[in-house]
Amino acid sequence: MSRIVIVGAGIVGAALADQLAARRDGDVVLIDRSQPGWGTSRTSFGWLNANEKQPRAYFDLSVEAMRDWRRLAREFGTPSWYQPVGNLAWVRSPQAREELAKRVDRLQAWGYGAELVTASRARGLEPNVTIPSDAEIAFFPDEGYASGCQAVQALVQRAMSFGARLITGVDVSELVVSRSRVTGVRLANEERIAAEMVVCCAGWRSPELLAPLGIDLPLIPASTRGSPAPCLTVTIEGVTPRPDRVIHAPELDLRPTGKNRLLLEANDVDVHVDITSGDNHLDDRAQKLLTRAGMVVPAAISATIVEASLCVRPLPLDGYPLVGPVSDHHGLYIAVTHSGITLAPILARHITLELLGTESPILRQYRPDRALPGIPV
Repeated sequence: MSRIVIVGAGIVGAALADQLAARRDGDVVLIDRSQPGWGTSRTSFGWLNANEKQPRAYFDLSVEAMRDWRRLAREFGTPSWYQPVGNLAWVRSPQAREELAKRVDRLQAWGYGAELVTASRARGLEPNVTIPSDAEIAFFPDEGYASGCQAVQALVQRAMSFGARLITGVDVSELVVSRSRVTGVRLANEERIAAEMVVCCAGWRSPELLAPLGIDLPLIPASTRGSPAPCLTVTIEGVTPRPDRVIHAPELDLRPTGKNRLLLEANDVDVHVDITSGDNHLDDRAQKLLTRAGMVVPAAISATIVEASLCVRPLPLDGYPLVGPVSDHHGLYIAVTHSGITLAPILARHITLELLGTESPILRQYRPDRALPGIPV
């Protein structure tokens, strides 16, 4: 038995299936309870960046991930789901101005594309955005965004062309264990799939899958009231002309998503949503974001809301990826992370090396059984 089963067809699972299927000649099975990319990957803001990533090792991992995205996109031609359009950010409070200037200095010292720009230069970059004259403004030219659901579907289709098997619309009810070794999975429909290795890429749902094995995955609980894991993303349409880049304003984060659409998010709104939030509550918060969008993008004043989505993010307790084999359960590998949209290609590349027998020094510090709290060095 040489089969590898991947549980979860979000961006991490899809990127891994793509990498593995190209090398395993039909021995890869990808399973998802819904459809590929229809979970967190679809609702995520999808910002590709290493902007606030620290310490240096984590920053370097994210920078290399951004390069991997460029290489990956070239393999698909010029896919619409990858947009390295840059990021324009501004702040106004004295403390935020100081923090932004220090961040730009640090990023420049680390060789990252970052510069403070004048309001005039910023308006030249984004003439369809209202930018205050008294703001401290920074431009990050190498950043951008990925449309998670579309990217996942492209990766899964290619994996299937390499011989991967896709199973959707059914839960993995349990991991099958024999003598402390994970030997496969059992589906909710009672089908059992044997495997040499099972890779858990189930995101925020991973703890419920792993708990029966006595594995306490160090994720911030997503289902508790007030958890920071859930956030709200809102799609609006009818925005013409619209900005071309990722925008971070004090009151709102936004980016394009389609011809005349924008995707919106705001940290201070996120704290008022959780996994129990009903549609009425989400719609009320979405309306607040729409109002703010009209203040930042004049053409958004007449826009309408298309969708208000609860996005539930996997948040490791120390903020860093949980990637690697589980020492007490041979045959089980975990790949769960925040910033999955950014990190997926590089994690998939290094995880593939490990599953084929070569340990990755880069992943060694992100093992799921590492001591917590801790910060990789």
